[in-house]
Amino acid sequence: MNVITITREYGAGGGEVARKLAEALGWELLDRELLHQAAEVEHVPDAELERLDEKALTMGDRFRLHPPHQKYLHGLKAVVETAAERGNVVLVGRAARHLLSERPGTLHLRLVAPKLWRAQRMSQVESWSLDESLARCTETDRVRSRFARYFFGDKATQSAQYDLVFNTERVPLDDVVAVAAAIVRGTWAATPGRSAPRRVLTLSRELGAGEQGFPPTLGQRLGMPVYDRELLEQEAVRLGVPETELEKIDERGAGIFQRFHPGSIYQRYFEALVQLMHELSQRGDAMLVGRGGNRILRDDPRAFHVRLVAPMPVRVRRVMEYRWVQENIAKKLIADSDSRRSSFCESYFGLDWSSPLEYDLTVNSGRLGPTAVETVELAAERHWSRVH
Repeated sequence: MNVITITREYGAGGGEVARKLAEALGWELLDRELLHQAAEVEHVPDAELERLDEKALTMGDRFRLHPPHQKYLHGLKAVVETAAERGNVVLVGRAARHLLSERPGTLHLRLVAPKLWRAQRMSQVESWSLDESLARCTETDRVRSRFARYFFGDKATQSAQYDLVFNTERVPLDDVVAVAAAIVRGTWAATPGRSAPRRVLTLSRELGAGEQGFPPTLGQRLGMPVYDRELLEQEAVRLGVPETELEKIDERGAGIFQRFHPGSIYQRYFEALVQLMHELSQRGDAMLVGRGGNRILRDDPRAFHVRLVAPMPVRVRRVMEYRWVQENIAKKLIADSDSRRSSFCESYFGLDWSSPLEYDLTVNSGRLGPTAVETVELAAERHWSRVH
């Protein structure tokens, strides 16, 4: 890989990560320089493109024969593609990820964090009041989101569009730099995290994103047992019900009456699941797959939370291959699985299953391929070495 694009929420640390990555790799960094070079390409004043920078069309511009954004995007695309051809460059924002589309040899990063955390960070960095920082984050988020969705569609901010999505509230910027640099270099330096006590990793996954071999391969590399169906088996024993009965409600949504009715199988299932995960966490060296482990163990400082995603065509192909089904059936299985898991997380935890803010790291196994295992391993070990 010789190109990195960084898409960032305001205050999530995108600029700092870009600078550190460029220094670590000895690469060129283009941030606001992209705008100035685009102005040169289009032979317009910097101020003209500055007014349009990462902003959607105004209502008035939409009815103009030649909207000013045509020059803005045309100039940016030319500059971004030229820089990518040179290689060894870090490109920050300005839709570089989407302008390069699926160009080979490009690593696409996205940095996110809760708004309050970002506002507090920017308040310290810029010496603003918290209210000023919150207002700046809110407005910048709104403007950038409208820009991305207007020109590149609703999928522009979805995790499957990127190789890695880091939640920088939970992952230090230096770890972001170390993981990205390791992918580019293809070198995976060992860290002391392997010797840390009570390591825990939760793994959430889309159907078809985590290939059947991913959890056991990662567990073997980390030297920890994997609990997936094993969780269900242990729950069945504790509750004294057949495993086949528990399967019917496993990772499925439930109504308020079902969840809170005293003695209901749904209430007992959830209470046993929470207790079991906490016990395994306290024992340590455990990888817990699915079933809301990221939320149940959210406040455990030793737990590292990962989500696996992949582009839909990759997911469909994988499901077709390892379930031996036709394409239409694979798509239905994926839709049913996404709906079921989303409903489970919403009804039991009140969370958005797909939000990268619910995890430390979201990994696109479809784009990274085998490197995804090494990426999670390195990120997790750095986490454990830090909380040792």
